[in-house]
Amino acid sequence: MVQISDRQSAVLSRISDIVDRIMQSRPVYQEELNKNEVMEKFAMLLNNIFTEQLMELDDENLTKRVKGVMSVELMTHLLDGLTPENVETFNTAVEGR
Repeated sequence: MVQISDRQSAVLSRISDIVDRIMQSRPVYQEELNKNEVMEKFAMLLNNIFTEQLMELDDENLTKRVKGVMSVELMTHLLDGLTPENVETFNTAVEGR
C-alpha cells in the first residue's frame, strides 16, 4: 500500500464516499471495477499531485475529477475482453476512419 499523510487520508476519505455514490448510481462501475483497486489508484495519484488543491475543491468539482478517473479505469476493463479484431474496429470508430 502507498504511504499517505493525514491530509491525503482526508482527501481519500472524501474520494471514497464519492466512489461509493458513483458506483451506486451507475451499476456498470460496480460490475467492472473493484473499489479497493480504484482507491489504490487514487492513493498513488495523490502522491503525484498537490493534496492541498484537492482539499480546496468542492464536492461537485471533486466528483467530476473522480468520475473522470473511474471512467478511464472502466474503459480499460471493458477493452480487456476484446479480440484484436474488435480492438481494431473500436480504434477505427474512435479515430473516425
